[in-house]
Amino acid sequence: MISKKVIIIVILSLAFTIISPFIFHSYYERKPESTHQNIEFGAPFPFAEQTTSFPEDSYSYPLEVKFSSPFEKETGYKAVPFLFSFFSYFLLFFPLYTIFSRYFTGKPKKEEESN
Repeated sequence: MISKKVIIIVILSLAFTIISPFIFHSYYERKPESTHQNIEFGAPFPFAEQTTSFPEDSYSYPLEVKFSSPFEKETGYKAVPFLFSFFSYFLLFFPLYTIFSRYFTGKPKKEEESN
């Protein structure tokens, strides 16, 4: 049976994976060769892809490109990087949750064996 701890960590990992494209932006110091590009967002493995047009003049750079809502702009998703991001967050949060819960609840006591 799946424990309550694992379910909480799965939900937390899924939430962080879904909001990661909104947190991590793309940064361009110089004008790219093509002014119309597909940019990938998300972390630690980019999984959301949006097409963006860059300004023509080189004075607009450095430029930070932010992720737009999928309701406002056409967005493509990649399943394998999404799963890698989800598992990365899961593997980050699981030990942190375990360490903090063990710290606050204390070390579990073993039953003494009677001989």
